[in-house]
Amino acid sequence: MTQTQKKLQVVTGGTSGMGLATAKALSVFGPVLIGGRNQKRLDAALNELKAAGVEAYGMPCDIADKESLNAFVQYALTLGKIDHVVNAAAVDAGGPELIFKINILGTINVTEAFLPYMDHSVLVHYSSITGYFYQPSREEIGVWSFPNADDFHEKAYEIINTKEVHPGMAYLGKDYIFYSASKRFTMYYTQANTLRFGKKNSQIFSVAPGAFDTPMLREQSDEAVNKIAAGTALNRLGDPDEMSNFIVKLLEPGHEYLTGCDLILDGGKSAMSLSKQLD
Repeated sequence: MTQTQKKLQVVTGGTSGMGLATAKALSVFGPVLIGGRNQKRLDAALNELKAAGVEAYGMPCDIADKESLNAFVQYALTLGKIDHVVNAAAVDAGGPELIFKINILGTINVTEAFLPYMDHSVLVHYSSITGYFYQPSREEIGVWSFPNADDFHEKAYEIINTKEVHPGMAYLGKDYIFYSASKRFTMYYTQANTLRFGKKNSQIFSVAPGAFDTPMLREQSDEAVNKIAAGTALNRLGDPDEMSNFIVKLLEPGHEYLTGCDLILDGGKSAMSLSKQLD
């Protein structure tokens, strides 16, 4: 098999946490290309993947920057046919504007950049169970339905910015509401592209993790992390390998009818939050 005949696995945000675990797991399907904004983390991730026997490639990539992302896609095409793309790039802090650009505009950019090259391929977006706790208004859905509009950024941002943070999450400020809104948008945008991908004989779906033991989560205090773990039915955090293995299973042959939906892996957290639990 020549290099151009290989089926390439692509992971944006593949330099740490669940993204890196996903990149490692996807190697069962072929060579892996990872992208990330931080060169130091990118280099470290590549070293870890190669030490594990993965045919790994890397390139700096900011999914909020179309020029950066397009260069990343063009590099991917030199390595092989696009097989699976997993968009794990996201932030949950750093201010509303950063969260909006990476999680919302980035989701749009990744979808649009890879769609022309999808052929019996699959795109998976990382969402989050926090998206289930954000209810977009009818007006907001109307804005979301036209992501290519010149004023999309302005209108979508302003609507989120007017929302009140739930009292229980008030200590997290606007970052929390923008994060949950962005993940609800990821679910919506994934579903809205189901037909476009179907016309390319391809699939698109999202996966919603709950609390996983990642560097992002560990930025919180030990007390907060322990409280989060205790809020699941299994009384623990998820392991990043559990999520990556979940994704790989879904990408194996036999799941070609899976598309246009969001799948939850959260240790029962959302069920416990949304439904009264029986004794």
